[in-house]
Amino acid sequence: MSTDDCWTALRTAADSSTNGGQLRTPGVFYVHGNLWLDGPAGDPVTRGLAGNPAAPVDVLLRLLDKHAEAVPAAFRRRADLPSTVVAAATRHPVARVRGALAANPHVDPAIRLRLLDDPERRVVDLVRADPDLALPDRAFLPYLDRLVEQFRRDLLTTVELRGEVIEVGIRDQRSVSAIATHPEPLVRAAAVDLLGLVHETSRNRLREALLHDDVPEVRAATAHFFAERERVQEPADLPGNGYAYRGMLSERRLSPALIEYVLADRDGWQGGEAMATNPTLPPEVVEAMFEHPSADVRRSLALRDDLTTAQLARLAADAEASVRTAVSVHPGLSEGDRAAIGIDLTTAPWDRRIDLCWHHRPVLPSPPLPPLTESVRLATSVNPLLRRRAAVDPRLPADAVTTLADDPDPVVRALLAHHHPAAPPDLLLRVFREHEHRRCDRYRLLALPSFPTAALARFAPDRDPAVRRLVARDPEADPALVDRLTHDPDAAVRHAMAACPQLPVDRIVELLDDTELAESAAANPALPVPVMRERVSSPAR
Repeated sequence: MSTDDCWTALRTAADSSTNGGQLRTPGVFYVHGNLWLDGPAGDPVTRGLAGNPAAPVDVLLRLLDKHAEAVPAAFRRRADLPSTVVAAATRHPVARVRGALAANPHVDPAIRLRLLDDPERRVVDLVRADPDLALPDRAFLPYLDRLVEQFRRDLLTTVELRGEVIEVGIRDQRSVSAIATHPEPLVRAAAVDLLGLVHETSRNRLREALLHDDVPEVRAATAHFFAERERVQEPADLPGNGYAYRGMLSERRLSPALIEYVLADRDGWQGGEAMATNPTLPPEVVEAMFEHPSADVRRSLALRDDLTTAQLARLAADAEASVRTAVSVHPGLSEGDRAAIGIDLTTAPWDRRIDLCWHHRPVLPSPPLPPLTESVRLATSVNPLLRRRAAVDPRLPADAVTTLADDPDPVVRALLAHHHPAAPPDLLLRVFREHEHRRCDRYRLLALPSFPTAALARFAPDRDPAVRRLVARDPEADPALVDRLTHDPDAAVRHAMAACPQLPVDRIVELLDDTELAESAAANPALPVPVMRERVSSPAR
């Protein structure tokens, strides 16, 4: 499988170009590798036929009947599986075939959800692994029940059970409701630690349910949790876990003794950096931290919403470029103020609005988009970091898209290409060729429906193999050129050309017996259907 095959465009009713008049981010998804489904089982030709978009229903059903081991890798990616084939695969005796449907985001969600009752645990896990699938609470009950069973057999202590349950919720926030309503009180009592992972409406509903639980211990644990959130924290309250440590210092009310402890730099866990963002800090403590010797602490101060004009000016003149860069995006500054600040983009702090790769799903929900007027304003900012924030808004109007498509900052251009459904095709091609930002996401662009196909044959001499592969996408590519590139030094280029419909038919058929390229040739939609039927009915060669 070539790198660009890891991406698939999900075109459903929910993936329309507008939503209440607002544009949406293109629905393109990363298909993670799976050793169970993607293993090179079966004959290469039958594996290729399973992914051939021109294979008729009878060929696909024959594959399921006689070559089931060859279909999972292709079936889990295909957006065009006929309903009869899906029905046959759903009741197939081979678990890997059912697993292919469970993992396929294009299959009707109702069909995939029925696979939650599959007897093979790996099939169920594949359904649960899709972060975009709305799962019922029962999807998480088997795992939670296993934890409870281990606890009852004295294989887990009460503390360990709570920790394991919390870990389930952190890995998948969709499980929080199942945890909060589980029959076991010890499981429900752990849910209070996870309420911050769900949206406000659900959070309030679950909080009230836990505060009024039928079991007194659950009610008491919940009330204690929220009481602790309001209590002033002392040095003795500091947790031993680094994440919890920094979380406490950045969010909770802190006693003077704890503040002094952190300012004395006796913690060793970047406590000052975390504490600098705490909204409950007394003003005099905040003012004192502007003299802190650590640039990390001063950089964190730039994240505060309550900075005065004088404090902003001090950070804008800081000796450390990273501090100046961090404060340069503060909403309290004017565009004139920003223009006067000397920034260094290489020191830009991590921005969770834009800095997550597409194929890395965050644990916490993505921040909501700002009002559209705010994004439009940021699109013309003198600060490229703010223009980057604007570029990820799929609602931007056409004039803003035109402006940002030619932005001098390559990251702005790349973010616009990835996030806006109306990003110009020439921009998508330019960003793909430049791939200066997040190279891991480069191949996602190829799955976007607006990625250009015309005149790509001109890239045949390009030194970059990924760019040479674009020739296979050109519907007007010279068949002789495509044939020549089946001998390219790069294996991925050879495979792309073997699957290119512009390749002469006789060469496609010839490659079916090529040790290296047989699978790609069998996936070529220009392969004659009679040849498909003949090969799927013949024993493996």
